[in-house]
Amino acid sequence: MKSTKRTSPCSGFTLIELLVVIAIIAILAAILFPVFAQAREKARQITCINNLKQIGLGVLQYQQDYDEAFPMLHYNDNLGNEVRWYDAVGPYIANGDKFASDGRYTGAGGIWTCPNARIPQPGLYGANYDLFQDGLGYGGPHKVIPISYLDAPADTITVVEKGLQDGNSAWLQFQTWEGMWTFSGGGNASNNYTYPDHRDILPAEDMDSPQANMSVTPNWGADWNSFSMMPRYRHAGNSMTNVLFGDGHVKSMGKGRINWYKNIYVPKAYQFGGAY
Repeated sequence: MKSTKRTSPCSGFTLIELLVVIAIIAILAAILFPVFAQAREKARQITCINNLKQIGLGVLQYQQDYDEAFPMLHYNDNLGNEVRWYDAVGPYIANGDKFASDGRYTGAGGIWTCPNARIPQPGLYGANYDLFQDGLGYGGPHKVIPISYLDAPADTITVVEKGLQDGNSAWLQFQTWEGMWTFSGGGNASNNYTYPDHRDILPAEDMDSPQANMSVTPNWGADWNSFSMMPRYRHAGNSMTNVLFGDGHVKSMGKGRINWYKNIYVPKAYQFGGAY
């Protein structure tokens, strides 16, 4: 009697079945990859927020030790050495790069660098120019600003992440002048004290952009008052920036949401900030 050979129904896949599986995998990848990218971006944004929280704790600890006053932005000590606000806050944080020559903090590395920045340039977090007085700057008289000058600490921004410079370092501060926040371009003044179109987002001026020309010498004439002195919206698709407030809390704020009159202007300190 002849035996019949039967083929197992699970012996293989047809071409159509393989194509269906591949199509399903491609669809899932198309759905999940943007989700993964968003998750990575959110993680970087949270890292930046944590950086500012640590910096804020350093500022608060400094104020406890120095009569509840803000550090100076920078000044020269008795030996003629420049002392910057990084050096005042740095010992309380013990994080970040230092100069090999004298051990001063560079303002870069560790918590001083936003993970979304294209290069780890010093000065990516800038201090409020009125609260952290510029002992080497223009105007005056310059004085140490006490925290009692803040009428609303929970609304007043003290430190913000800001743009890169086209040189080897950025400014120590973010600019607080009214004209920088209430002038929207084209000769028309804004009435709501916001500046939604910060010039750091234009490709020609955006030092975070791969197309930017990172020259050795900053173009001070064109760049001094734009991206490197103003908030940089480098999170959530270039729509959010992280800011530190006077009471120590940190949050992300969208473009155009920072209000100069409410969040930047400190009347008692503004008169000493070189608002020329």
